[in-house]
Amino acid sequence: MEILALDAAPRPKVGTRQAEKDRKKGLIPAVVYGHKEASTSVTVPLEGMRKILKAGTRLVKLTLGGRQELTYIIGIDHHPITDAILHIDFGRTSMTEKLSVKVALKVKGVPKVVVAGEGQMDVLISEIPIRCLPDRIPKEIVTDVSALEIGTGVRLKDLHLPEGVEIDGNAELLSITVHKAHEELVATPEQLAAAAATEPEVLTAKKEEGAEGAEAAADKKGGGEKKKE
Repeated sequence: MEILALDAAPRPKVGTRQAEKDRKKGLIPAVVYGHKEASTSVTVPLEGMRKILKAGTRLVKLTLGGRQELTYIIGIDHHPITDAILHIDFGRTSMTEKLSVKVALKVKGVPKVVVAGEGQMDVLISEIPIRCLPDRIPKEIVTDVSALEIGTGVRLKDLHLPEGVEIDGNAELLSITVHKAHEELVATPEQLAAAAATEPEVLTAKKEEGAEGAEAAADKKGGGEKKKE
């Protein structure tokens, strides 16, 4: 996965009102945490973040006060209506530290039974949970489903992963299944849980509780735009 650089600036003032002022200036409120260091409140340029997201990478080399840190985008909060970026969580990491992330599954081909109208294909897990070093993170995982028949499927363990990449969790879970057309498919609790958990996490990075966490909780309770500071 490509590593892109981004300049960050200290954010001495926090709070919903200050966050709104920052956003009007084209700056996104963010927090950097992990590696047993104190969390740091910062702002990053919106245009720079857009370039990073367009490139499809989550690895970011943040420059703050002349110091560079390798970080991973753990989470991005969006406005529920406009989808505008409200807040970003960066986790400190290193090139020797394995990460648990989710990567998009790209389905190639169409089963013949589906083309014939005899079968139906369901994608149960569209983001694959993997564990690997930062420079091994693939942009996507591709699987060919052309040969699938009714009653067959693709389990996580069946996916072709790049060298150094492994499934993070239960590799027996079905990611794709083909069944008779118009037959209702019931997903298992594990599959539902795997599909619901979409945000990537840095394994060793745990967000410190404090002012930042209290602010976020207060903003969520406030309703409306649910802006996180």
